[in-house]
Amino acid sequence: MVKFLLIVIALGVSCAHHESLDISPSEVNGDWRTLYIAADKVEKVKMNGDLRAYFEHMECNDDCGTLKVKFHVQMNGKCQTHTVVGEKQEDGRYTTDYSGRNYFEVVMKEDGALFFHNVNVDESGQETNVILVAGKGETLSKAQKQELGKLVKEYNIPKENIQHLAPTDTCNQ
Repeated sequence: MVKFLLIVIALGVSCAHHESLDISPSEVNGDWRTLYIAADKVEKVKMNGDLRAYFEHMECNDDCGTLKVKFHVQMNGKCQTHTVVGEKQEDGRYTTDYSGRNYFEVVMKEDGALFFHNVNVDESGQETNVILVAGKGETLSKAQKQELGKLVKEYNIPKENIQHLAPTDTCNQ
């Protein structure tokens, strides 16, 4: 019986996904940049992919009941700026429209970096899981990169789909 309980506990822990973390305006408001991005459908975040978002600025209002994100995408060498406003839902996730419907949440916050999980449902109904890391600096610490590796594994995103975006942002040069 004890072995059975240990197996059940181990399965529960291994299947548990991160809960949405509460964020405050002091943690969010300001300029940010996308450091890393990964997706289970890598074509969505490769160069010219519609989900390859380069964050510029974030701002939350009403105790972060809304989260406004200004970002740009590069399509065929042209930079297109977008601003979306995510509305916080009862489950802690934010929803907004961009390239379909998006359900996103902060799953980790650590030393000037916010780790987002986003589920994008495009116009054809195809779901894409995305992990995006926004930061205040240029890169992540070794420990933060290890956490990123754990997150992509948790959301069934191949580790080889992780892309370092900061050096590829040519819009803000």
